Amino acid sequence: MDKPIPNNFLNDLEPYKGGASSVNGIEKIFKLSSNENPFGPSDSVVNAYNDALKDITIYPDPSNKLLVSKLSEFYSINPNNIICGCGSDEILHLLARAYLSGNDEAIVSENSFAVYPLAIKASGARIVRAKELNFQTQTEAILGLVNNSTKMIFIANPNNPTGTMISYEDLKDLHKKLPSNVLLIIDEAYIEYVNDNNYSSFISLVENNNNVVVTRTFSKAYGLAGLRVGWAYCPSEVINVLGRLRIPFSVNSTAQKVAVAAIDDQKHILKSIDHNNLWLPKITKELENIGFHTIPSSCNFVLFEVSEKLSFDANYVFDFLCSKGLILRQMHEYNLPNFLRLTIGNDEANTLLIESLRELSK
Repeated sequence: MDKPIPNNFLNDLEPYKGGASSVNGIEKIFKLSSNENPFGPSDSVVNAYNDALKDITIYPDPSNKLLVSKLSEFYSINPNNIICGCGSDEILHLLARAYLSGNDEAIVSENSFAVYPLAIKASGARIVRAKELNFQTQTEAILGLVNNSTKMIFIANPNNPTGTMISYEDLKDLHKKLPSNVLLIIDEAYIEYVNDNNYSSFISLVENNNNVVVTRTFSKAYGLAGLRVGWAYCPSEVINVLGRLRIPFSVNSTAQKVAVAAIDDQKHILKSIDHNNLWLPKITKELENIGFHTIPSSCNFVLFEVSEKLSFDANYVFDFLCSKGLILRQMHEYNLPNFLRLTIGNDEANTLLIESLRELSK
């Protein structure tokens, strides 16, 4: 019997798998699998959420004017170059849909964020992976893969799931050497957590170039993962294309208003950053004391390898910590079966984690 047939390139497309959030038989759970802010939103943001509920019967502003204006003011950037989305994921998919087709290639790093390959595949284009060195993206490796079919490059800086970072100068040099028709997308989802005075955002290069896009999110440091708010700073031509593609009301009215309140409460962001700066090195040290190989992180998580020299494997560590109510992220989806990724939690979660790790190592 005849039936509707989807595009062939969708046959091998695997849906994105988020971090686990529950364990059978364990009542109190600390979810350390999705890099969420352990504090959640601040009280002022919660108040803004409650206040926004009165308008849920009204369609949201499709131009996101209130949020765009706040972003423009806070970052001192041109509002005409800002586009908001249902998380930065929506914008990443829109970019792939707009600029890629079946005969094109898009380059990602060897251990890139899983959404990039999904967006590329969903457009029918080919994924090309650039080799990393010590889990760090290599700009020269990327340049070596650029050819006439290359239309787009996705780079997370810092990178998820590795936590590693590329210098501003290396990224700037990469961009300088790229053909002008290749769109370079820099995903700065974790920029708030970077503890490096030499780090700079790539936003400054957008206005003077027509092939650079920078994406940001409210899902990490801002603690709004459940509301799905992201944004991008783009050249005017890209803004025009994405504006025609996206659905009219992709950022709901509550999300827009709450995101504005979140920007206004920078004390909460600083509290989150200070907490991360305190616990990230502590937990990294505990992992290394056991004999795990950790990847230096500039984010709110750490990726670590369970060495074959140890008497247990990554699955055992995952199950053991789950039994304590601590859920980490398994890395099978990233073809790193011997690795686990651990989000920095609140004080209670981190203390329990350290106690559990010490018990594991006895």
